[in-house]
Amino acid sequence: MFKNILLAYDHTDGSRKALEKSVELLAHNKEANLTVVHVTDKSDYKDEQGTEQFTRSLDVTHTGLGSLDAQNLPHSYDNKIENRHPIKKQNNTDEFKAVREDLESRGIHANYELLTGSEADSICSYANDHEADIIVVGNSSKTGIKKWFLGSVSEKVSHNCASSILIVK
Repeated sequence: MFKNILLAYDHTDGSRKALEKSVELLAHNKEANLTVVHVTDKSDYKDEQGTEQFTRSLDVTHTGLGSLDAQNLPHSYDNKIENRHPIKKQNNTDEFKAVREDLESRGIHANYELLTGSEADSICSYANDHEADIIVVGNSSKTGIKKWFLGSVSEKVSHNCASSILIVK
């Protein structure tokens, strides 16, 4: 049976259904651990040591501004760094308040991790690093052209993660 269950939660109807399925899985295996992850793309993040991660807003070498003093350029957060390495944020945010209260009211203890970056990449990376046996994720409501352009997180997770995936509809 599953020892480490990873629930991807984003406050949507699909993730609430995934939460219910995770609770069912826990009911069948009292020894299992549940970790709830929420992925944000917010650029105001800190690394584990509490230092801000930011880079120059312009890539000086590709703009022809090689002689420009880069110190005077404005700072911005680099999404490329975020997407390459998911950063764990502090867990004292409101992202987990509702799900934490729901689980605690049922007597379920879970771990909570707030990640930044690309949703699917961050979920897969965390699952691999923490040896998740199964990832439970809700199905998105994207359809048509929006799904074709953007894809769904559940679809990307199912194609890119080594763990077993349960997509809940």
